[in-house]
Amino acid sequence: MTDAAEFKLLGGAPCLDFANTVDWRKGEPQERLGDAHALIDWAHQAGVLPDADAARLHEAAQRDPADAERLHRRALRLRETIHRLFKASADGVDPDERDLEHLNEELAQALSHMKLTRSGPALTLQLQGDAAEKILWTLTHSAAQLLTSPSLSRVKECSDPHCGWLYLDTSRSGTRRWCSMSDCGNRNKARRHHQRKTS
Repeated sequence: MTDAAEFKLLGGAPCLDFANTVDWRKGEPQERLGDAHALIDWAHQAGVLPDADAARLHEAAQRDPADAERLHRRALRLRETIHRLFKASADGVDPDERDLEHLNEELAQALSHMKLTRSGPALTLQLQGDAAEKILWTLTHSAAQLLTSPSLSRVKECSDPHCGWLYLDTSRSGTRRWCSMSDCGNRNKARRHHQRKTS
């Protein structure tokens, strides 16, 4: 395992947390998933990958850097597609058909590897297959579920002028403005206070 960075998981859904792996999208963007190892660390922290799979994927990425780089590029392309689709929804505009087509391509792969499995007395849908692929399939499935859910209307973009993170507003009033009150909320509160004092 690598020395994993701590990722903030504030989106309220795995697909939104994935979209939020770029800091300050509307200011000076900072990439949090710089390579395949960072992707694996994020997926592990986000609960997409169990411990054993994460360890195996780190070892595989070290053995075959070229294959790891292909996974990394595909993951970043998927992330940007997911981000654009949910930002379009938050902005109240139609999604780009190319983004829908790309997500549908990934979704077809994900659904082809889903099986009903018994978990005690209940049946559950589980993804079967390569752990690296399961990262992308899990996130694709999460995006598809949220895009077709009534909760889609609660997906918002942080009101901070530089942030650009997306989140699911689960507040009762539906008036949440910030990805996190302790981060962007407090920073903007302090900025407004300073502006009032200096005006």
